[in-house]
Amino acid sequence: MWRIDTISIFVIVVVTILFIGLVKLIQKVRSPNHGIFDFKRDYDSASDNPEFEEMAGEDESTYLGKSNNNKNVWVKNNARHVFICGTTGSGKTIALSNFIKSGSTYGYPMLLVDGKGDTDSGSVLEITKKLCKNKKLYVINLNDPENSDKYNPFQNTNVDIIKDMLINMTNWSEEHYKYNTERYIARLCHLLELKKIDIAFDSLTEYLWTDAFVKLSLSLEKEKLITKAEHLENVELSKTSGKIAESASARFATIRDSALGQIFDASGIDIYSALKENAVILFVLNPLVYPEMSPLIGNLVVIDSKKAVSNFFSDKKSRIFYLLDEISSYANVSLLDLVNKSRSANVTCVLATQSISDLDKVSSEFKEQIIENCNNYIFLRQNSPVNANYLADVLGTRETMQATYQIREEAGEAKSTELGSLRKVHEYLYHPNEIKTLKIGNAIYLSRDEMVHTKVKIFKSF
Repeated sequence: MWRIDTISIFVIVVVTILFIGLVKLIQKVRSPNHGIFDFKRDYDSASDNPEFEEMAGEDESTYLGKSNNNKNVWVKNNARHVFICGTTGSGKTIALSNFIKSGSTYGYPMLLVDGKGDTDSGSVLEITKKLCKNKKLYVINLNDPENSDKYNPFQNTNVDIIKDMLINMTNWSEEHYKYNTERYIARLCHLLELKKIDIAFDSLTEYLWTDAFVKLSLSLEKEKLITKAEHLENVELSKTSGKIAESASARFATIRDSALGQIFDASGIDIYSALKENAVILFVLNPLVYPEMSPLIGNLVVIDSKKAVSNFFSDKKSRIFYLLDEISSYANVSLLDLVNKSRSANVTCVLATQSISDLDKVSSEFKEQIIENCNNYIFLRQNSPVNANYLADVLGTRETMQATYQIREEAGEAKSTELGSLRKVHEYLYHPNEIKTLKIGNAIYLSRDEMVHTKVKIFKSF
């Protein structure tokens, strides 16, 4: 009897446990939080797009404007470079002006290059004058060479950099011609140093001609500064490499004798000297009036800015701004090298252009390298569908949920079958159509330094 009661009790307990488990399972299936069929949970998770939150703190930052949810948008001044892209009249220069204002406020030395060369009230020149009243300002102005500050990029450097500067001021049909000219320029710089002649654009142009080169070498031999054998070697070099280099000499002479020649002088400033004294130095190019010379002088400026970076590796400033507008006007491999290496010298580069197609004109590899080496993007309106699609790809995608529903026809009406599907998909963070329809002064900002993105109304700082 006792045994039967024990078995009965055991069975009752087991049945009770199974019943409770079954009830809980039914509740779980009916719950909105159950397994893979929880539409709300999966949709909310995949579509999570939190509002932009203000990130300004104690770090030195540039104020960009207001987000859609009325939060302040800041870009840290030690950003891993910034790329601005916006078509004519979209507000690109206004966006750039906020970095000019920030650099002036924090007392940074700044290099600015305006590749377009506008002179109206909204130009980089006029904005810089307004925002940098508390700073020493040097303006190398191709629009007004006569009243421009004087420029001498050939100081505070070495023979190799001088050679690169001159070589990049001309175009070469064959590497053979370029190599011979490099040898000749390097030897000329050595002779000028021995003669204690200031290396400047005038002296280089004068002594590049073979007659002047040989006379210089002969005078050094007479002064016992070089041997007769060295002089004879120089004479031989003038007959081979010198004759080839005279084609470049003619181009340099054309620049020297033109109105643009007035900006070069042995007493002029170079970028390193200007930045070392905490000044602002602005180059205003003029591709409209000087379509050939303007890009070549732009190349010279880029190499001079690289020289400054190399000097600041061992003589660092807390922060330096390089603000380079219309980069396609003077872009070359040296610009990529500058962007790659400048962060180590505490230089933040802000690169701006009207459209992504402008960079394609240099090369598709150049475009990709610019995008790759910048971690922060400010995109304003693009009219071209191709450009808008490319920028949307750069901004990236987000995960979301796509729901489909089955329907059936009943009495001529569509009725739900209560069946369907739900799958995760990716959609643009910002659709190309959003980029094509941005209003003037509105932009999309994405920072891969801070992993944030938002639409922003650009603040006008002047």
